[in-house]
Amino acid sequence: MTFVFLTTLIFAASCGREDDDQVREPKVRPVKLITLSGASDLQTAKYPATVSAEQRSELSFQVGGLIEDIAVTESQEVQEGDVIARLDQRDFQSQANSARSQFANAEEEYQRAVRLSREDAIARSVLEQRESQRDVARAQLDSAEKALEDTVIRAPFSGVVAQVGFEERETVPAGQVVATLIGKGDLEVTVNLPASIIAESQEVEARGTFVILDAAPNRRIEATFKEANLLADATSQTYAITFTFQPPGNLIILPGMNATVELSGARRSPDPEASRIAVPLSAILSDGAARYVWIVDPDSMTVSKREVTVSDGIGETAIVTEGLEMGETIATAGASYLAEGMQVRPWTE
Repeated sequence: MTFVFLTTLIFAASCGREDDDQVREPKVRPVKLITLSGASDLQTAKYPATVSAEQRSELSFQVGGLIEDIAVTESQEVQEGDVIARLDQRDFQSQANSARSQFANAEEEYQRAVRLSREDAIARSVLEQRESQRDVARAQLDSAEKALEDTVIRAPFSGVVAQVGFEERETVPAGQVVATLIGKGDLEVTVNLPASIIAESQEVEARGTFVILDAAPNRRIEATFKEANLLADATSQTYAITFTFQPPGNLIILPGMNATVELSGARRSPDPEASRIAVPLSAILSDGAARYVWIVDPDSMTVSKREVTVSDGIGETAIVTEGLEMGETIATAGASYLAEGMQVRPWTE
């Protein structure tokens, strides 16, 4: 019995030492690693955007009234000049007819006054009065005919009806959007760039702009610059930059879809020998006012802290001007959990 008890104690002590040995083994932490290269290789910025139609029109009546006919449905293709909607025209037609009759009478009275004036049969002031009355009647006729014309909405360009906001026999006020028409040509996206990037625009040479749809993340669609709003948003202090792109034939892209605009470029430095290395923002850590990265020794796969000097970058990168050299390996994702001398391994997803 005593022998069994001693054997059990020796076995337990042996297991405890094995557990202690396992605890004391250094922990190898998985982190994402990158090998450093020039800023021009990594200078890519991504900004959220929403797709819109380059050609878009919100159609409304310039006069209010009762809708007699909605001639289109949503998603219907139309040609320039096609009727979209029409108001009940009876009152407008009556007003136009009345104005036309009044103008005809005023014109006749004026011409009679002209003939009498040639014979010195009426005073000059009477002729001027008849002329004024004729001009007023003409203006009223033009206004009535314009109102009659405005009872019909026609497509200003060929496209697709995106939305219809009213139904027949509804009363619509003047200026209320009845239908939205979008063109079938190019689409556009607008991104908001911070003032710091706009200020450095002379140092950044754009190499390419691509649109990546959330619905098709594996497709990069080339885009071209269209326009820039030179007035900053009062709240965000950003500038709206618009790009256009041609939708691929095998993708259905509609206004309102979410997308990412990818801007690629190469930063030009006045000193070609200057060390300008772009690194992901996740690799830059702070210790008070100092900033540092974790350098990975490729032989021992251990990390060491190194202080760096960082200038402004764009998008998801930062530009390191001092402290790093080309070809060195640093830790990115997971860097905030590292300690001096810790052993790491590449993080594979």
